[in-house]
Amino acid sequence: MSVRLMTEVWAVSLPDSEKLVLLALADCANDEGLCWPSMATLARKCSKSDRTVQASIKRLVASGHMSRSEVPGKGCRYIIHPTTETASPPKPLRPEVPSPPKGTTQTPEAASDKPSRTINPQEASPPSVKRKREPKPKPHRLPDDWKPTRFAEGTVAREIVDRRGQEWARATLELFRNWAANADHKPGKGLKLNWQLAFANWIIEQDNRDGNRSTSVSRQPASVRGGRPDPALDMLRAARAAQGTPDGAPGGGRDHRQTGLALSTEWTG
Repeated sequence: MSVRLMTEVWAVSLPDSEKLVLLALADCANDEGLCWPSMATLARKCSKSDRTVQASIKRLVASGHMSRSEVPGKGCRYIIHPTTETASPPKPLRPEVPSPPKGTTQTPEAASDKPSRTINPQEASPPSVKRKREPKPKPHRLPDDWKPTRFAEGTVAREIVDRRGQEWARATLELFRNWAANADHKPGKGLKLNWQLAFANWIIEQDNRDGNRSTSVSRQPASVRGGRPDPALDMLRAARAAQGTPDGAPGGGRDHRQTGLALSTEWTG
């Protein structure tokens, strides 16, 4: 359960069914927004029918609050990224004009007994100044100079990068940038609020894709790290071979544990 994501979901203005489904997904997700609940689990948590839950998920994906994809052999993978609309600045309140007091006409003698009182402008309380709300960030394209930062210890993405190695991380970052450059200009696809979080999810998905392909490529030549085929590393080596870069050259196909090379400044994970 991700308390942070549930807090963000509560702040989003949504219809009842959609908010209930998004809260149920956040209850199953980790802090990176990834979860794998079944449709029966979501229907039970929301006390809704399967059809109602499916319709709510479809609307949430269309509005950019989450992503959904089918993974063969594993079911549906959901990634939650709730977005809130930019709040409009509050309208200034006009001061109420006091109505003149009702009374009888006084004679000059009666009026002279009561001294007049002049209101000092300094005694009047200053008008309250309302703070303008800063506009909330909107989903945007991946900046050309964007560089990922090191993932925190104990996260799934950090464990995968440490296990797969530097060359795999470089190849995955290149694939991620190519995808971001060609993705649809829509929230949840080519437009993201947090590209660091999107890259962490990409790391997890790429590791899952490599695991699903490991059976089909086991009979073909492949790089093996820890006894496991590494398709992403093969893709990087094939591209470098086409450019004439030897496998043993700096940045080539040698194991990072043998060379001791640090990752480039583009990738500090």
